[in-house]
Amino acid sequence: MRKTRNALRTKYQRTRDHAEQREKNKATYLDKKSKYAAKIKREITKSWKEYCNLTTEANPWNAVYRLVAGKKKNNIQITTLRKPDGSLTKDTKETLRLMLEYFTPEHNELEDNNYHKQVRDKTTRPPNTPDDCEFTVEEIRRVIEGMDNKKAPGEDGIPAEIFKHSKYLKKA
Repeated sequence: MRKTRNALRTKYQRTRDHAEQREKNKATYLDKKSKYAAKIKREITKSWKEYCNLTTEANPWNAVYRLVAGKKKNNIQITTLRKPDGSLTKDTKETLRLMLEYFTPEHNELEDNNYHKQVRDKTTRPPNTPDDCEFTVEEIRRVIEGMDNKKAPGEDGIPAEIFKHSKYLKKA
């Protein structure tokens, strides 16, 4: 089919003197070209489907194909987590509460390691210059409320949603 298409293209390109014949050759060539492109696309799709259907469930490409093709929808919601005592959370609210406790733990100076002691020391010292003033709770609250949900977390790895639900930022 490719040789036929190439021959028709050459015939179309070499027809210069006869405008009517050139238009016929052009139409024939463009028709064959589109049929050739469609056949290539069909064969690629067919080959991909055969490969994906022959693979086992353990093969990750099978799952990728199904997701991309829209044949498998993955609507898994995490509703349970294992608590420190070994039991599981019962509902989404309890799961979120456990996540908040884990990601925003209580501050206990007695349990700090050397790194945490250094960080705590640096953050409790006042700024070095007279122009610097400490952030107010309201300034911090406004910044956190202005953070976009579903954006990549910063270096700390904590997404904006966690900060927004922190009990330390709730208005008293």
